Amino acid sequence: MLPEWFREYLSFHRTERLGVIALSVILVLLVCFNVYQRVFWRSDFERIQLEFGPRIVEFVAKHDSIHEQNFQQHQPWLPQTIDYFAFDPNTLDSSGWVKLGFSPKQTAAILKYRNAGAVFRKKEDIKRLFVVDEEKYAELEPFITINELPDKPNPSKEFKAFEATRDQKFEPVIVELNAADTAQLQHLYGIGPSFAKRIVKYRELLGGYISKEQVLEVYGMDSARYLPIAESLLVDTAYRVRININTADFKTLLRHPYLNKNQVNAIINYRKQHGTFQSISQLQNIHLLKGEPYRKIAPYFTVQ
Repeated sequence: MLPEWFREYLSFHRTERLGVIALSVILVLLVCFNVYQRVFWRSDFERIQLEFGPRIVEFVAKHDSIHEQNFQQHQPWLPQTIDYFAFDPNTLDSSGWVKLGFSPKQTAAILKYRNAGAVFRKKEDIKRLFVVDEEKYAELEPFITINELPDKPNPSKEFKAFEATRDQKFEPVIVELNAADTAQLQHLYGIGPSFAKRIVKYRELLGGYISKEQVLEVYGMDSARYLPIAESLLVDTAYRVRININTADFKTLLRHPYLNKNQVNAIINYRKQHGTFQSISQLQNIHLLKGEPYRKIAPYFTVQ
């Protein structure tokens, strides 16, 4: 005799039995439909294919022929026959490339490539053009004539100005990070207008620098650029701007570089549950702000 729990496991309630019957009916109908489709519809498809198949093939062939004729008619630049002539790929103009069988779009790409500084020094160089395949090159090769070109430029002369700039000596300067503007920051070695703007922008987001090492957090700054200027940097924390943790809204808090969305939500939720912060140290009660995050943000917030 089967155990009671096993019989209960295999038994069905009235609703479950109705569901099983409905699913069975649906499965039977699907099987019947599949059989009907395979037996009856297939024969109809084969009949239609045999009856209209040749007409369809004839129509497609005729359509392709008309399309090819229209394609030829809408390309007046395409010569009926190409009369090749001797040419120098370094000096040939756009009309010359078109006479050689290239489309206006391909010609524009060739001229753009050449204007970018490309030089053809031997016949094989023309194969660097993506519009010239092996077959086209074989047709052009007997007619390519490259006139004498000047010698390649001397790299030492090309970078002479750069070397002079690289060896330029910057006078020692002292810059206070929280008061300097972009013009003063550009007196630092390796700091141009772009980096100067980034340093000022990051200072505004922070609320002021509290250590010169924070400059390394500026986008694009690395130790190779920072170390030569480190001795020239000073920080006066009196310029620091603090955020009131009890009144700041979500957007204000999220704007600070040291806080992410989850941390801001945690601060606001804690404030709703426990009321206003009595001291900044209470931020350590928030799990997401313990340890290093708290150490970084504490100087930038106040409860008053």
